[in-house]
Formats: sequence, structure tokens, C-alpha cells
Amino acid sequence: MHVVGHPGANRKFGPITIGLLAVRVVVLVATVTVGSHRALTDDLARFHEISLTPGKPYRDFSVEYMPGETLAIVAFDTTDPIALAARVAIIAFIADIATWAAILVGWGASAAERYLWLGAPLLVFIYTRFDLVPVALAAWGATLALRRIEPGSGLAFAAAIFSKVWPFVVVPALLIMRRSRAFWWCLSVAAAAILAWIAYAGAGAATDVLTFRHATGWGVESVVGTVVWIATGGPVRLESGAPRIGSVPTWASIVATMLLVTGLLAVWEVAAKRRSAAFGSPSVAAVSVLLVCSPLLSVQYAAWLLPWAAIAWVDGDRRGSAVVFGVEILSAVLFMTYDPTRAALAQVLLTARNALLIALPVMWLLPQRIPTEAVRA
Repeated sequence: MHVVGHPGANRKFGPITIGLLAVRVVVLVATVTVGSHRALTDDLARFHEISLTPGKPYRDFSVEYMPGETLAIVAFDTTDPIALAARVAIIAFIADIATWAAILVGWGASAAERYLWLGAPLLVFIYTRFDLVPVALAAWGATLALRRIEPGSGLAFAAAIFSKVWPFVVVPALLIMRRSRAFWWCLSVAAAAILAWIAYAGAGAATDVLTFRHATGWGVESVVGTVVWIATGGPVRLESGAPRIGSVPTWASIVATMLLVTGLLAVWEVAAKRRSAAFGSPSVAAVSVLLVCSPLLSVQYAAWLLPWAAIAWVDGDRRGSAVVFGVEILSAVLFMTYDPTRAALAQVLLTARNALLIALPVMWLLPQRIPTEAVRA
């Protein structure tokens, strides 16, 4: 197969890619089949709860999801848990393939195949989550920016932000690439959508999302939460759908926000100085800074790194891509083995995964000899 896209990229894909795509079809069928025989868990259970709750989301009851995700839950239009699980799996599968297609069109078959490899460990659970949808939207935003379709790029990034907050950390890549029209399209559309949402639901709706329904504890999977768990031994409690420990004091939230802003500024300042391929290593580093500073770091958040790590690999950052693959493997193992009664194993796995996440921005900020791609005028 041939596609039009990034200059110099190989546009053909062969049997390995076909095999990796086939694996995803098998996983989709298995996810739907298994989902029809067991109780809903994790995000699916919360989606079902929202579907069953009378009234309008945000106005009549608190919702921790951004409006794009909430609209998707409402659009699933079912209170049947079996149908809900199947529809979420199908949407996640489509988003997975859409991300692969975006990278194929933008960066060629090698990067697209790398995306499939990197995401393979997460297949043990990712089709029961919504996270691949904003990943796909952001990936298409990057590809459209590369192809100079700037209004479409800005709209795709705005839609990604309206679905999950995290893609905002990648948006500065548009400025590094000198795609200022895409940048302003993104900011304008995202701001208008968020203002419309607040006008409809009130400022409290945004607070519910930013605080995950006013959760007070550290997620035990977060960088700080894991340290607190190891230091104190617990207790671990379920709060707002996530295992948490202790409480997050105001000063800690301020420090984390300052670290996040400082880290993102540093990442993109270095990217501008190196005139690097903005959607590769710098985007990996930016997303990693967000994950490291977050009080909640669920295993599915590892999916946010996938397209940027695939692009980094073809841009020459094989080391960073390998570290991301380690994050994906550990995230999958954590999902399969997590048990609050087996704290030692979970703590070891979380410490290893979080150390890799910390390493990603550090690797980018340190002097390096990784080949970078000059910004196209």
C-alpha cells in the first residue's frame, strides 16, 4: 500500500504491520467477548454509573471527565453494561487504527509500525478505556500540521483537549514548527468550547474535572503517591474511582504546578534552540513532565506517549523510544498484577515505571547527540 505524506518516508507496509493490525482485531473480539461475561470494572463501571444517573451531567451531578468524553458516554446511549463495554471497545479500536493511520500518513510506515509495537503491551486493557480517542485526535492534529493543513490541525488539537486535558502540553510544538495559524486555531476553538461548557454547566463543572470530583489523596500510582505509600505503608483507600493515599496539601499542589510549568517551558525552550522535530522527542518529554507532576497516574495514561515515541524513533531517538516501551510494558504488568494486598510487588513496579517517566524529560534536557530534524519553513 502507498500513501502520500512526509518527504522521504517509506510509504509501504508489509507482513509485520499486517500481523500487528490482525492482533488488534483479535484483541477487539476478545475484549467484546470477555466483556459480555463479567462485571464492569474501572472506567467502564464509571461510564455505566453516569449512564444510569438521572439528570444532566455537570448540571445535576458531578462528572470528572472533560465534555468530549462525557458526550461520548452519553452518545453510547445504553444502560446495558454488555452493550456499553462493546461500544467502548469498538471506539477504542477505531481510535487505535486512526492513530496508526495518522502516523502512516505523516511519518511513514516505519513510524506507524513502531506505534503498533509500542502500543502492543497496553492491549491487555486499553480497549476498555477512552484514552486512545484523544491520542488519535492529537496524532491527526500533528499530521495535519506537518502537511500544512493548519485550520484542520488546530481543530483536531482543540477536540483532543476538549476530550482530555493532556494534549495541551503538545500544542507548543505547533509554534516550534512555525504553524502559528494552527496554534491560534487550536487556542481559539478550545477556549470557545470551554467557555460554552462553563456557561452551560457553571464553573463548578471545570473544578470537578480538574480535581477529579474533589479527590483529596495522592493516587498511589503517581510519583509522589508511590513514595508516600512506600514510606507510610498506607492505608490505601478508593476515592473517586482510584486508589489513593494520604492527602494533597495546598502547598504541594502549588509546587507541582510550578514544576509542571517550569518543566514544560524548559522542554520547549530546548526544542526551539535545537530546531528539532517537535512532535518527536520534545513531545515525549512534555507529556512525561505532565505525568510526573500529576497527583493521579493511572496505567492507561501511558497511551498518551505512544504517537510521539513512534515519531521520535524514526527521528533518531531510539533510546527514548525504548524507554517509552519499558513504560508500556510495566504499565501492562501493573494492570495484570495490581493487588493492594501485595503492596511490595506493586511498589517495585510503580517505582520502576515512574523512574522511567522521570528519565524521559531528563534525557531530552541533557546535552545529546540524537539526530534532530530541522524545522521546515
